[in-house]
Amino acid sequence: MKHHFIATSQGSLIRGIIALIIGGLAVFMPDITLRSFVICIGILILVSGLASLVFAVRSREKITKNILMADAVFNLIFGLLFIALPDTMVKIFVIAMGIGFLLIGIFQLIGTLSIRREYGWSWIYFAISVLMIIAGIILFTNPFTSAETILIFIGIFLLIYGATELYMAWKLSKKPTIYTDDDSFQ
Repeated sequence: MKHHFIATSQGSLIRGIIALIIGGLAVFMPDITLRSFVICIGILILVSGLASLVFAVRSREKITKNILMADAVFNLIFGLLFIALPDTMVKIFVIAMGIGFLLIGIFQLIGTLSIRREYGWSWIYFAISVLMIIAGIILFTNPFTSAETILIFIGIFLLIYGATELYMAWKLSKKPTIYTDDDSFQ
């Protein structure tokens, strides 16, 4: 029996609709979408903490019980923080990302300036370094608006992807389907 990945019009239609809904929410309601996303992450962390707590209570080995209990406490605290303070958690994440971009840009700029005599002036690396530093400063100084902008950017890509999936569903629906014995599920 052969198994092949076969693109179906129904699969493309479902993926397209989901991508359009999520992309539309991200583009047209980024504030609500961002908070909802962070709250969902908080719920997942909270559920993980509850599972660790159950396993810690059921564990018979002391070291395993202690590790699971520490994991449970950590996850429960962070899960509750994500749910109770979604805006703050977004800011913390975006500020950390801004610091990362800033440091990467600075180190790349130092590296570019240090090798320019040996290899000539590399404008592309210089430009990338400066852009990384600027992006880091923007993310660091205005984290919530930056997070919404990133979400809108991702939403635009999802809208484009959703539209292409709908087009694919339309094209596939016009193609006749041929079934053979190899295609049947057993």
